[in-house]
Amino acid sequence: MLRKLNHTVAITWLLIVSFVMSGMPAFAAPPAVEEVLSLLGMDQGQITELAQGKPVTYALAENGADDLAMGIALYLPVSSAKMSKYLQQENPDPLDVDVTTYGILTEHSGAASLASVALPTEEAEALLDAEPGDKFNLSAVEIDSFKTLKQLSAKTTEDAILQHYRELLFQRFEAYRHGGTYAIAPYVRDENPDSKPSQELHQAASASVILSRYFPALYKAWLDYPQPLPPGTDESFPWVEKTVERRLAVILRHRISVGWNGGILVLTREFYAPHSYNSSQWLTGCLAYRDGTVVFKQVHSYTDQVAGTASEIKHIIGRQLLKDKLLTSFARLCRVSGQCF
Repeated sequence: MLRKLNHTVAITWLLIVSFVMSGMPAFAAPPAVEEVLSLLGMDQGQITELAQGKPVTYALAENGADDLAMGIALYLPVSSAKMSKYLQQENPDPLDVDVTTYGILTEHSGAASLASVALPTEEAEALLDAEPGDKFNLSAVEIDSFKTLKQLSAKTTEDAILQHYRELLFQRFEAYRHGGTYAIAPYVRDENPDSKPSQELHQAASASVILSRYFPALYKAWLDYPQPLPPGTDESFPWVEKTVERRLAVILRHRISVGWNGGILVLTREFYAPHSYNSSQWLTGCLAYRDGTVVFKQVHSYTDQVAGTASEIKHIIGRQLLKDKLLTSFARLCRVSGQCF
């Protein structure tokens, strides 16, 4: 036993010496939270403001004329373990405040994964007459597929539209699951160029400094999905039903979570939205900070509504709406934790 112990000590000593000789630390120290917040886009004044216990919003660099970006952070006097467990909830996302119905997409369940998806009568009827434009996010092939349903009798049409819509959503999921962002079909517009969520989401992934700095393997897998994910990551494919701009919307998501120095990092990619905006990416997480935890979220949301004429004014309005939504979700987080200042 003594010989084995001495052997272990010797090996450990040699490893330490080798790291010292090469000028590298034997063990990588976790990043300072202030460093993480700075990389997220917060300045020193905003980081200092966190101590007041109120949500702090901050601007993010936007990747194009159709990008709306915003960040938010909040310091709470709760443990990072408790907050990580809360943020790890799969579906619905705990920071999503207006979800009405939700589920998980699985390949073996097929379109039945979406069995509880509903469509208001007016939306179903409008899909039959869908045309290139901004009312629906559909490809040219998808638009044509709805037109074939007009041949059915009025009695069976509504059920057929709903079932076809569920199948369309599942086909979108399958395409993404097997081909990643590159396989997302564009949305055909009328006067404007087709919208390409594939390019938008690739831009959002490329711009993630946190991933590239602290999770290089996950960063590469996120960019090149469906490349295998690194060990220790969990993924799921939630769908949610919610009201967006007074219209029902069924949104498809890809969600990945990974532990991070006692906290958690969660990536969410909305790879299909049926109207109002094209796509979005969220980065959510928490880390132990001072005597509690700092929770943060970054959003890049892409919409044609802020591009084109008067784009600058549209961006100002769009950012304010995004900011209000983030503040609402973090106010809920504050209430749920029961530990707000």
